[in-house]
Amino acid sequence: RIMTTEKDSSTLLAEGLLQHYEPDLKKIKQQLSRLSSKHSEVLKEVEKENMKFAAMNANELNSMFIMIKEYHQRLLNVKKEMNILSERSTRLKKRALKLQEHKQKEALENAHYREAQLKREENLIAKSDPNFKVS
Repeated sequence: RIMTTEKDSSTLLAEGLLQHYEPDLKKIKQQLSRLSSKHSEVLKEVEKENMKFAAMNANELNSMFIMIKEYHQRLLNVKKEMNILSERSTRLKKRALKLQEHKQKEALENAHYREAQLKREENLIAKSDPNFKVS
């Protein structure tokens, strides 16, 4: 009988402990379950946001690369235009120099021609009749 009493006592003790702690443990179990589900929800939301940012970053990067490509093309066009303008400028400078040389040559020829004309006139005047006197 002592054995049964001990078994009964231990059963009663276990039941008492269980009754005492079971409501708190059930409450904690429910709280942990809710916390776990909330954690899962938050984790899913964070993953969604990360995906959004990743997609947004990918879109931004794509648009940035497109802009870089456009600006590079613009730069190449500007360089090409500058080279064309530089070549034109060089040709115009050469042409202006040739024209200037031509004008100087013409001016020199005209000066020589006038000088020759003056000498010829002087020679004609000098060769005129020596007996002729102006009164």
